[in-house]
Amino acid sequence: MTNPELRKHLASRYACKEAMEWLGDRDSQQMWAECPRPDWLLWYVNPHVSRQELVLAVCDCAETALINVPAGEDRPRLAIETARSWAIGEADMGSVKKAASEAYAASYGVTLAAHAAGAAYAAARTAYASANASRSLADAVTTAACAPDDTDSYFAPVSKSARAANAKMCRLIRQRWPVCPEAK
Repeated sequence: MTNPELRKHLASRYACKEAMEWLGDRDSQQMWAECPRPDWLLWYVNPHVSRQELVLAVCDCAETALINVPAGEDRPRLAIETARSWAIGEADMGSVKKAASEAYAASYGVTLAAHAAGAAYAAARTAYASANASRSLADAVTTAACAPDDTDSYFAPVSKSARAANAKMCRLIRQRWPVCPEAK
């Protein structure tokens, strides 16, 4: 899409002011290749890909937070694995909801492990949430994959480690979709 077409498309989906300012003169392919925010990429692809494809991408991002989960705490990993299994047709929604609930239970507290568990919960919940809810859950996953002290607001990672985590998640998303999924 050209920049004017992309701007029109993004405006029709109520893209945030910050994203529209960042966009500048980029067309869709430049936007896709250069976007530094995994939450923006996941938000963008949401209506252009299947729910299963979105769940797999959100799981990829949530998985990056598992390094913060202590040994022996398996609920976040199991929630991600169950969501992946659902996305490829090997688990039912009841299993996903149960695993999401277990990951949510593991997310109480203010530790990095709690943020990782929250990311896993959000990844699993993306499988059965509404389209609008899956957008905010995808945002939550990318935020939770950063340390809580790495943000100056809910969606604005500022530290070097947060930027590195975002860059890693953007690479994972672009591995799934090397070319920008275009509006139909």
